[in-house]
Amino acid sequence: MRWLACAALGLGLWAAVPGQADAACPDLLLGDSLAVGMADFARAEGYQVVAQTGAGLTWLRQQAPRCVDRLLLVFGTNDLRGLAPEAAEDYARQIAAVMENWPAARIIWATPGCFARDRALESGSQSLDRALLRAQTLADASLAHLPALHRGRVARCDYPSADGVHPTAAGYRAWWQGLQGVMAQRPRPSSPRAASTDSVTPSMAMAPSQLSVTTISASVPGSTSSP
Repeated sequence: MRWLACAALGLGLWAAVPGQADAACPDLLLGDSLAVGMADFARAEGYQVVAQTGAGLTWLRQQAPRCVDRLLLVFGTNDLRGLAPEAAEDYARQIAAVMENWPAARIIWATPGCFARDRALESGSQSLDRALLRAQTLADASLAHLPALHRGRVARCDYPSADGVHPTAAGYRAWWQGLQGVMAQRPRPSSPRAASTDSVTPSMAMAPSQLSVTTISASVPGSTSSP
């Protein structure tokens, strides 16, 4: 049986799915305009990039799964507006259901950060973060494929922002370096410690590889556009 291991790694957690991908599969950065903003750093490290301004859950479902070694999902901001606590609980399950179809060796979800200039985004971000922390303590089969978290509210809330949503170039660089620091560390089995650091998830099985399409790219928008 294939399995999921999550371990505490400071700013984030690690998900490893042995046997799902190998050296022939590329690394991938997947997400919205926040992923677009760090695309140059990702490509410099050999990652492929599939990212689109305004991307939300519908867009993510439309992406054809493909064989991936390391997958960084930078995602969620466009779904935050009006995200009530009960909807945030379901959002985690919907992300898990999508990622179930991705045959990746390692998956980390870099979640939204803080939005001091936008009350609706900030409220949704708080709800999502609380829901994800609660999800880490549940032995719930519907959450079996929830990626390990690199929590934006811990990892990047102090980064400078150009428009209240998107980091500056220096912020993107710091964020990318933090993500790569997590990727460079070896996973270890989690222990039943604090919910804020460890993840407890059921066994999982991933779908077969489906090789897919070309990179989507877009420019990072200003404050009047969607992430």
